[in-house]
Amino acid sequence: MYYKAETNDFTKFISKMDIPVLQLPNHKDEEWRFTNLDFLKDLNVNDYTNNPLDIFYKKFISKYSNIKELDILLINEAIKKYPDIIKEYFSKIYNHKKDFFCLENLKFINNGIFIFVKDNSNVKLPIEIDLSDLNDSYIFPRIFIYCSKNSDLCFTEKYQTKNEQCYTNIITEIFLSDNSKLEYTKFQNEPNSSIHFSGLGVLQNKNSYLNCNTFTYGSKFTRNNIFLKINGEGSESKLNGLSISNNSNFVDNHSIIQHSAPNSISSELYKGIYSKKSKGVFDSRVIVDKIASNTSSEQLNNNILLSKNASVQSNPILEINTDDVSCKHGSTTGQIDDEALFYLNCRGLDKLKAQQVLLNGFCNEFVENIVNENLKLELNELINHSLNSI
Repeated sequence: MYYKAETNDFTKFISKMDIPVLQLPNHKDEEWRFTNLDFLKDLNVNDYTNNPLDIFYKKFISKYSNIKELDILLINEAIKKYPDIIKEYFSKIYNHKKDFFCLENLKFINNGIFIFVKDNSNVKLPIEIDLSDLNDSYIFPRIFIYCSKNSDLCFTEKYQTKNEQCYTNIITEIFLSDNSKLEYTKFQNEPNSSIHFSGLGVLQNKNSYLNCNTFTYGSKFTRNNIFLKINGEGSESKLNGLSISNNSNFVDNHSIIQHSAPNSISSELYKGIYSKKSKGVFDSRVIVDKIASNTSSEQLNNNILLSKNASVQSNPILEINTDDVSCKHGSTTGQIDDEALFYLNCRGLDKLKAQQVLLNGFCNEFVENIVNENLKLELNELINHSLNSI
């Protein structure tokens, strides 16, 4: 039996939702064809008996309570204050009816964080939700962000638990109103035996802008799902990812970008470094609807293999249903350039140092996509640490 959440307005709201019964995905499911989930059959998530996030949520709200441009509250309270937003968008931007792990998240939560960014506001202080101090075995965070018209926000999620056996299932939903801007960064630095599922759903209205960055390091299994729907003309989205993987770790980056309005732009740049017996997946689909003329979209996936036992499945797909578009995709997988290594060796760098210089250069394009300078510095330190460990 699933953990029974404490009854409140939020759980009552969930109980009225249409919640289907979904089976654990397998290779026969199109979106999971590269991913083996058999190991989850031995994991009894039903042992989950408490919710460690209640106190954490309240501390997070208190930390940013003095920012006048924001209204941050529990989803249980947002149901009363912003009922139309919750009813219209909650668990619909990232649809639980189509995703087993979103449904699992929904069954275990009794609350979540709701962030309302007010009209015409530029939130100068970056907002950061950091779950590093949570050491519970099962964590099911839920975050909903509503960016009002002409707003600007920088938001970061950090997952750096020390629990070797942690199972994390996080769902984040974001609504971008007309002319709003968001820099969203998620970075993960978790023990090699942990399991991490994340689902990000974004709905963009007219002339909105999204800069989305995903950094993955650690965890024996990671699945990053992104569903992005561009629903307003003149909108732009940038999705950037960097995975650094070693041992027998598995990283699966899966995205669907749907252009449902004309004159919109999307770009993806995902990079991966894989060593030892690690494996990676880049599975991305861009859908351009019939109405979405003058769409510009680009998918690019670049990978470096540091071992003959490492591997990557790269599968960028374009599904074009209209004329007058500019869409392209590309993928490369290979080893470090021997000529570049030789060049650095000739200038006094030993093989290991030369390799680190080249790998840092490979990662730098991802880092430069991040606007927040403090976050760049922190990420560079984490990347250097990651590269020293592979």
